[in-house]
Parts: sequence; C-alpha cells; structure tokens
Amino acid sequence: MLVVKHLSGEYEQRDPRTKAYATKVKDASLSFETFELSQIGRENNGRADALSRIASAETQSLTGSIYLTEAKMPSIEKRECLEIHQGTDWMTPLKNYLEKGILPMDRREALKIKYRASTYTIINGRMYRRSVSQPLLRCLNTEEQHQALEAVHEGICGEHLAGRSLAFKILRQGFFWPTLKADASEYAKKCVQCQLFATVPRQPPEEMTSVLSPISFAMWVVDIVGILPTSMKQAKYCIIAIDYMTKWVEARPLSAITEEAAKKLFLEHIIL
Repeated sequence: MLVVKHLSGEYEQRDPRTKAYATKVKDASLSFETFELSQIGRENNGRADALSRIASAETQSLTGSIYLTEAKMPSIEKRECLEIHQGTDWMTPLKNYLEKGILPMDRREALKIKYRASTYTIINGRMYRRSVSQPLLRCLNTEEQHQALEAVHEGICGEHLAGRSLAFKILRQGFFWPTLKADASEYAKKCVQCQLFATVPRQPPEEMTSVLSPISFAMWVVDIVGILPTSMKQAKYCIIAIDYMTKWVEARPLSAITEEAAKKLFLEHIIL
C-alpha cells in the first residue's frame, strides 16, 4: 500500500531514496503502452513474501529452480561519467573579434582585446602571431602546448633544455602562446630525467673559510625564527643565540622583533 500510495501521489515522499525509486518507476512506465500498479491483499501475496525472505536465507538451502543475481549497487544510484565541455582557451576572444567582430560587454576588456588583436591574424582558420623581426608564429591551444613542450624537451632529438632555452627553441620552431616562458620553466622543473641526471654545480661561489672561535663564548651567531604558533603570552617569534666553540644555545620567545629584545637576550642571559 505504501508503494502504491507513494507512486500515485496520495502519500508524501520525504525520504530521498523513496523519491529516487518512485522517479525510476515513473520513468520506466513510459516504455509501456499501459501501466498499472495496484496493491495485492495479504492473503494473495504469499509467494512475494517468501521471495522477499530469500535475501536473508542461506544459498545452500535453495533449490536449483531459484536463480540469484547479486546487485553490486542500487538501481537508483547514477554512475559517474566524465562531462565533456566545449571550453574556451586564450585564443577564443581574439578569434571572435578577428573573425566576427564580437567584443565583451565590459568596456575595459573590449579595449584589451582590441589592443592584443593588433598583433594577431587569422589564416585558413588558424591564428598566428605577427612580429617585426620574426616570421608568423602559430598559436597553440592547451593540448597542443603540452605536445610541443614534450616533443622539444624530451622528444627524439630532445636535449632536456632548461626553461628559458626550452621556450626560445619552441619560438624558433614557429609556435607561440602567452605563457610560454612560465610553462616551459615549470615543465623543465618537473622532468624526472632532469632531476636525476642534470649537472648540478657543486662548487661554492667563493672560497670557503672556516670560522674559528679562540675561546668559549667569544663568538655568537644569532638568528630569529618565525612566524610560529602564537603562545599564551602572544609570543610568535623565537630569538636564538649559539656559541661557535661550545655550541651552547640560548633561546627566548618574542612577541615582536625589536632591537631591545635582542639586547635584552645578550645582557640578561649571556653577558650577565
């Protein structure tokens, strides 16, 4: 009775699962020429009642005339699928203006597109960037950008160039996009082969000299650490002093970085 009343609309459907099942039944009913859902009296639903108890029965005790199918998920659950959107890239507003004369409603954005469009042109449906000293550069979308970076950086003749050199080589090949230099730098940083086998300069920029202390507590190194989690006394910095010879450490919390706080550390905890 509950199922029939829910489907007919006589009973309100408050449970989301109940609403989902009712919606699925209504959608399935559209596939039939005639559809009727009616309540069966208790005296006539013995077989349905026995069928409903099979779910809790042991499968070993069932006869061979009963076939069971395990449902991996409820029929009302929708499977996730990848939505395909025809998105826009950086060339879309420029193409709209060059081909159709369409500009955004915002006056400032429209002026920006007009100014940028002066260095681009459309040839056979492809957008190219014009330059005074270079030939036409073919503009690439997001997918083509990744392919160009991969081919030039680690392709058949790839030299695993660094970011700036990689960007200039792509330009010499005749390709362009506005974030070329930044994208090339990030791509080179994430290359596994470059991280493993790149030549790293290990020579220091200047000749190393050792710092020696003649006696204890004669030479100190001071540093300030922060910002740290705020303590109960509103301290969020820490001033640290270390003796060069003995490696003795003095550390005090600070609420603010001031000259007086550094003097106080030396006067109270080191000199006195």
